[in-house]
Amino acid sequence: MRVRWGKERSVKPRSRKSARWSDLRLWLGISLLIASMFVGARVMASGEETVTLWRANSELALGSPLTGVEAVVVALNGAQEPYFRGLVPPSGIVVRPIGAGEFIPSAALSSLPPADSRVVTVPVDPLHVAIGLNAGDQVDVWSSSKDAGSVGSILPPMLVLTGLTVRAVANDVVGTGGEIGVVLLVPVAQVPDLVQAIRTGVIDLVKVPLESQVSQ
Repeated sequence: MRVRWGKERSVKPRSRKSARWSDLRLWLGISLLIASMFVGARVMASGEETVTLWRANSELALGSPLTGVEAVVVALNGAQEPYFRGLVPPSGIVVRPIGAGEFIPSAALSSLPPADSRVVTVPVDPLHVAIGLNAGDQVDVWSSSKDAGSVGSILPPMLVLTGLTVRAVANDVVGTGGEIGVVLLVPVAQVPDLVQAIRTGVIDLVKVPLESQVSQ
């Protein structure tokens, strides 16, 4: 009986080079995974603190009271504009128009006027008012005599009122003498003094620097 032997299939052993390459890729993958986890942990650890800001639900015009705001929890970086933060909603008079959906900037509000205040428009020469005066600023009101007369009869300027809040500056409204209108919030008891100064003297509005302002 003849036995026919088939051709023996040879099996090549796995090369050591291929095994080493597979091991290298395995360790490389593990190293990348560990590195990504480490970087992610560092990023989360260095993230900004979560804060509560306040956002306007609708447009708020200049001079209007702040209403219709909602709290939003966000994370800010230090380079962004300072906003009102905290769980207590802000309040005050809008001194810079605020758009719908905009976060409320700290500089966009002025303190609420006292209940016994009045709004008075003061006509003033453009050169007798601080350049760049805006709503929300505080001013002192000075009055000088309109009648120059002789040099010896000139009276020194008189301080009429201090620390009044500017409600608006109407640069586009010019009076008969070229004056512009500056709208001030005035305590009701001091309105007569201001009106008299407007009628009898030349008015100068002196801006009070922020560091010298007294909250009302």
